[in-house]
Amino acid sequence: MTALLEVDELTVAYQGRRRLFRATPPSIRAVNGVSLTLDRRRTFGLVGESGSGKSSLARALLQLVPVSSGSILLDGRDVTVVPRSELREYRSRVQAVLQDPYSSLNQAHDVSVIVGDPITVHRGIKAGAGRDDLVVELLAEVGLDAAFLHRRPAQMSGGQRQRVSLARALAVQPDLIIADEATSALDVSIQSQVINLLRRVQREEGVALLVIAHDLEVVRHMSDDVGVMYLGSLAESGPADEVYRDPTHPYTAMLVASIPAPDPVEQAARRAHRRRITVDAEPPSPAALPAGCPYANRCPLVLERCHSEPPPTVPAWHGGTVRCHLHVTGPELGGAGVSELLADAAPRTA
Repeated sequence: MTALLEVDELTVAYQGRRRLFRATPPSIRAVNGVSLTLDRRRTFGLVGESGSGKSSLARALLQLVPVSSGSILLDGRDVTVVPRSELREYRSRVQAVLQDPYSSLNQAHDVSVIVGDPITVHRGIKAGAGRDDLVVELLAEVGLDAAFLHRRPAQMSGGQRQRVSLARALAVQPDLIIADEATSALDVSIQSQVINLLRRVQREEGVALLVIAHDLEVVRHMSDDVGVMYLGSLAESGPADEVYRDPTHPYTAMLVASIPAPDPVEQAARRAHRRRITVDAEPPSPAALPAGCPYANRCPLVLERCHSEPPPTVPAWHGGTVRCHLHVTGPELGGAGVSELLADAAPRTA
């Protein structure tokens, strides 16, 4: 059976701004050869530090930025070559819920228009009582009553605005919803409500979710599979619980060690472990990526070839993939976890 979404070797590059009497700056590879698969009714989570390329990948999937190379297949059809005249159909199947619901909603309109206009554009139902009834049904689906129909974004809380954003996304009956940092601007209690709402909507509507977040616990809680991005590349991907339990990439292990633990003793041990495996160095510039592994200058297990050769992508023990020389050189882990190696690794300085 064909997967809903298949991304193959996707690259997104931004050209630097030209300036008078100066050489054209090099292009920046925000997404560098990323591949992933997402099936219907499943959730794929993307994690990584700021600047890792997560949001650029989301924009490429939403057809908001041009793709430099690679393909994006929706039900087997490459949407990177779809004529602009057919983009409306694609965008009715792929919707987004973004980080800041205040700026992503039109402040001049009330909810009847914000949620109703996509119904008119994609489903042909004109403004009126019939469309308003559909909007009220969508509001009820996301936990808001009919009183919100004529409210504007400024008259709602952050959590309520995010619910309206989700109602707007559901208005066109999408197959895939991309939630890009959809809970990061909300209070913890409201985050939980929105996360549970997304999971319920997925169960009831059968949509696939691509969840992008910097909060690793949020992604772990929501996702079936997870991908870890670093400087535009997918360092590791696989089933969420297994990736978190025994990572196969040193960068993933560092991120997992950064997750707060509720027990003070465990938190102290985790903090000490994180400090020991973290190299105090700045990431390379996306405009001047190194010839080898982009994580080489921060890796506690770096090998000589890491500085000169791009790492291969190999199968990992959890059924996903990992992009790291450690699995074919030196210890030749062959897809096994790096926990034991990191436990014995000597601290490294930049």
